[in-house]
Amino acid sequence: MNLVIDQGNTVCKIAVCDARRVLKNYVLPRLYWPEVNSLLDRHPEISAAIYSSVADVDHEPLRLLQDRLPLVINMDAHTPVPVEIAYDRTTLGTDRVAAVVGAVALGTLGRECLVIDAGTAVTYERISSAGVYVGGNISAGLSLRAKALQHFTSRLPWVEPALDGAPYGHNTQQALALGVMQGLLYEMDAYIDALRAEHSDALVFVSGGDAPKLAPHLRNKTMAVRNLVLSGLNVILEYNK
Repeated sequence: MNLVIDQGNTVCKIAVCDARRVLKNYVLPRLYWPEVNSLLDRHPEISAAIYSSVADVDHEPLRLLQDRLPLVINMDAHTPVPVEIAYDRTTLGTDRVAAVVGAVALGTLGRECLVIDAGTAVTYERISSAGVYVGGNISAGLSLRAKALQHFTSRLPWVEPALDGAPYGHNTQQALALGVMQGLLYEMDAYIDALRAEHSDALVFVSGGDAPKLAPHLRNKTMAVRNLVLSGLNVILEYNK
């Protein structure tokens, strides 16, 4: 069994997996050594782990994992992955690599693909029909947009992004909630439109913490995928055994 750890910008997502799928999920603000001990004691069948972080690596829980397990991968730009990457990996987040690997593992070969991972940041990852990661873009996520409007203006409040059935707001709170939400939805649909203008049968996967809020409101047909990054990390761990 495998322990998969994805330390993101906001929370740490953890999964216990077999060779092919996620079996159990945990979400923590951050992973510390007591939680590592608790997880390993709760799941004594775990024999390997992979650790990915978009922030600085927390060496304390990593050392504890290395003390207790025979195989621990601290994923970085040099970790072998089962996908060809046409991007400077020294500047590429390990979570983005994992999302691409997770998508390819779902069976994208033969079709162009776009992976949208909507979290603190929103990433757009392009995968060719040959299974090559050809590049991607990064944008601000829902909460980041809302917080920026509050932080960089004098009087605008923070408002939870949301849709309420109206195309335009009738007060500042509505205008902010709709503007942030619709703005990101329009952006996502525009990326999908551009891809499908060239490849009408292109696959589009939507994942990440904000995917449940966004995917149902997209004009385009997409597939919402839970645990895409965790699944991709598990594939990478299996690939390196």
